[in-house]
Amino acid sequence: MIRWWVKNLINKLQTAWESFAETIYANKKTSIIATAVGLVVIIGLTFFSLTMNTKIRAAQMNNLIYESLPTKRVVPFSYDQGDNMISEKKAISVMFAKPNRSDTNQVMEIVDQKNNELNRNFYYYPIVYQSDEIAQTYNINPNEVTFIFFQNGEEKNRFTFRSIDDPGQNFIPELNRLPMWNIQAQED
Repeated sequence: MIRWWVKNLINKLQTAWESFAETIYANKKTSIIATAVGLVVIIGLTFFSLTMNTKIRAAQMNNLIYESLPTKRVVPFSYDQGDNMISEKKAISVMFAKPNRSDTNQVMEIVDQKNNELNRNFYYYPIVYQSDEIAQTYNINPNEVTFIFFQNGEEKNRFTFRSIDDPGQNFIPELNRLPMWNIQAQED
């Protein structure tokens, strides 16, 4: 019984394939055009899906993370542009943090309250997508809020928010001292 079903299925598939082949040979020009159009459509859809993924992620970051930043002193990176900005800027202070975590929210509250005490802007590199790659590239714990100062793309100084005693009082002064890596190195 099963052999009969298998044999019947194979015969139907062979008949369908032969019919398909006959149609292609009978209409060679139309078949070539249809194949070319099919390839163009497949390539177009592939390109579209690859670019749309990046655009969707960028829109999500803008809507969910960047609109809620407390001050203009916190400058968000455009999605997928953080690494380029770090390597291209002469000097840049960057906060690496997962959004909507207790430490990140505490940092944002302190920055909002003591905005006038900040002496410079710093960039926000949200750890949302590719967190393992970001953690490995910058040698950070993705679950901690980490501040790093880069000069010509090279790390010069860093601290984590959890490493600060009494963050309400000492966080902003520590953030202001972040670019003074050469002074701290001489003191050590």
